[in-house]
Amino acid sequence: MWSVMGYMVILVLACYGVYYLVQDLLRFFIYEPGPPVSLLVVLQDRAPDVEYLIRKMDNWRKQQWVELELVVVDDGSKDDTTEILGKLQQKYSFRLITLEKEQPAGEARGEQALQTGLLYCHNALVWLVDLRKLPQGLQADKVFRVFLCQGWR
Repeated sequence: MWSVMGYMVILVLACYGVYYLVQDLLRFFIYEPGPPVSLLVVLQDRAPDVEYLIRKMDNWRKQQWVELELVVVDDGSKDDTTEILGKLQQKYSFRLITLEKEQPAGEARGEQALQTGLLYCHNALVWLVDLRKLPQGLQADKVFRVFLCQGWR
């Protein structure tokens, strides 16, 4: 009787191991979507590279399996960044928030831009990119290289 019980225990453990082995193998072939991510981009006076940035993010969003929401906050640009973003919004899917130019400059204004952008993000995971703090010569390609290469895998 004890030998039969021993064989039964071994059979149950073997079935249990095969079940988890099959589950692990199926994970290689069946991708579950990642968590939804909001990408919050705060920019100011970025007319030379804003079109490239939006096109690159839209192209990347189509190729990845993660659900990406793009929120762009224009912090009172003095050049034609606002007009470029308005035209791009008709073609690409992203949320655009423009802040007025007449508001006082300084630290309080920077915090207001971030807080306003966070209010428009609908996902719990938010990746923040503040392009106002980067030099103008730095292309958007260099800024987003890490995000695009990692692919949130």
